[in-house]
Amino acid sequence: MNKYKTEFFCFCPLNGIRVKYLLTIETEKTISVEDIIDEITLYERGLHEQIADQLFKTFGGIQILVANHHGVTIETTRP
Repeated sequence: MNKYKTEFFCFCPLNGIRVKYLLTIETEKTISVEDIIDEITLYERGLHEQIADQLFKTFGGIQILVANHHGVTIETTRP
């Protein structure tokens, strides 16, 4: 099992505030660091759950995406 962890930033589409995301991907596949970086740089704005869905479509595995949105912590797990 491989575990990849990274952080990235995205702007809330509702109020424009910058949000820090923490992503963990666990998978039996090998994912290149460059592919992860290329994917997360696509997200300039977006809703947390929609970003989690897209990341899962792209990389599969088991994913946890965590962010604090204005005092509310959201943690999504895919699948």
